[in-house]
Amino acid sequence: MRFRFEMPGETYSKNKESFKRILAKHGLRWRGSLDRPFWASGGERVTALFDRDQEKDVLRNATLIWESAKKSTLLEDLKAWAWEVGAKAVEDRSPSAEEVTDEVEQALRYWDIVWKPNVDLLRAQGRPNTWIEADVKRWKRQRQERRRELMGQATD
Repeated sequence: MRFRFEMPGETYSKNKESFKRILAKHGLRWRGSLDRPFWASGGERVTALFDRDQEKDVLRNATLIWESAKKSTLLEDLKAWAWEVGAKAVEDRSPSAEEVTDEVEQALRYWDIVWKPNVDLLRAQGRPNTWIEADVKRWKRQRQERRRELMGQATD
């Protein structure tokens, strides 16, 4: 289950300390990077998406996404905080990454049928080992790219 909290950048900037206190109170710790900011605990996760004006170095909009298997007191506190600061809270109906994993794995199994190199057959045909290793390495890289693509499509 996911909830989105959308607000103007100025609103987030003025109230981010109270937001961070709520996260700390519920045991969420910083786990992200400056490119992908998120806070997480054992069962909950909050991700931040920031729309910045690079030229003016100003935050235009901020979106905070809360994810968990079920509703929690953190969600209720975040809803109250959002109402207090004037942010918009909306339940996000798109599936989470955990919910689409089985579908993605199934799609990858079909993808492997077509694209995975048959090492035994290639060796039997006399293909050099260095070429086979390069084929397998290329397949693994392409498979990871395909996984990312499928996960992105499934969760959008």
